[in-house]
Amino acid sequence: MKAAVRQSGNIVVMDIPTPEPGPDMVQVKIAYCGICGSELHSLDPEYTSRRPAFPAPPPGAPPRAMGHEASGVISKVGSNVKEYKVGQRVAMNFRSYCGSCYYCRNKMEHYCQAVIPATGSYAEYAVYHKSAIYALPDNVSLEEGALLEPVSVAVHTIDLANIQPGDTLCILGAGPIGLLIQEVAQLAGAAKILVSEPVESRRKLAKDLGATVVVDPLKENLEEAAKQLTEGRGFDTVIEASGKLAVAKQALTLADRCGTVVWAAMYPEDAEVGVAPSVMYHKELTIRGVFVSPYSFPRALNLLPVLKLKPLISVMPIEQIVDAFKGLLAGKGIKVLIKP
Repeated sequence: MKAAVRQSGNIVVMDIPTPEPGPDMVQVKIAYCGICGSELHSLDPEYTSRRPAFPAPPPGAPPRAMGHEASGVISKVGSNVKEYKVGQRVAMNFRSYCGSCYYCRNKMEHYCQAVIPATGSYAEYAVYHKSAIYALPDNVSLEEGALLEPVSVAVHTIDLANIQPGDTLCILGAGPIGLLIQEVAQLAGAAKILVSEPVESRRKLAKDLGATVVVDPLKENLEEAAKQLTEGRGFDTVIEASGKLAVAKQALTLADRCGTVVWAAMYPEDAEVGVAPSVMYHKELTIRGVFVSPYSFPRALNLLPVLKLKPLISVMPIEQIVDAFKGLLAGKGIKVLIKP
């Protein structure tokens, strides 16, 4: 089958063997797979200066397809699979949890010690454990279904964000995760939302989706805009979704007393952000991080018909996947779906 794989520091489209489902597995003919910001980091100089882009697989290891934000149609089911049938339209989690390790049994499934990974979904076919499959409702397209996993991340972020009806919220970064967080936060009751984003098209979309104020942090005074919107106090919640270290630190200055700061992005492994203990003392801040999306997929599935997802989506064929990556790094597009 055709797939996009990592090879010699590059993304290469090539033929690899089609994965077959075991007894508890489901094979899906992939319709769309979204490009994730975590994959873009593999081409970002801020990251690749610290670790290689697309490291080569171990010697002798076969090529493995990339991609994990996918939707499609079930093409085969394993002998033990009774819940799903061939022809169903589905979206998928890219990891399944064992349910029996310490973390799974102690309300931390995302730290499962025996995760069952899916095969990559920048490919014509991918295989998933049956527990990772979610049937799409009739009023959700396959394009929208491919956003199930990133919507689940937005749901988990709002779980951590301590947003109450009427709260003020600042979102730093209006990429796909930032914009999805904005939409879910609005449903959770955030009343005044400031979105900071340097790319004009993304600021416009944030405004169209309901942001109270949008700011270009490269040309405008973000802290002054924050004071104006919050009567000088700062925000009840600040969510950092840009992945930039300086912005992660700035989030602390934008939060009000007893505010919550959520770092909802990936950062270089060896990077540090200094936090002054006196700031924590005087402001009683809560700082949270986001790691994947435990217990979020069923609620994310319910949100797919409710959220405005179509304005975020564009589609490119798998043969143009390298151009799609480069375009996103240049700030073009929001959520690019790759069609195998």
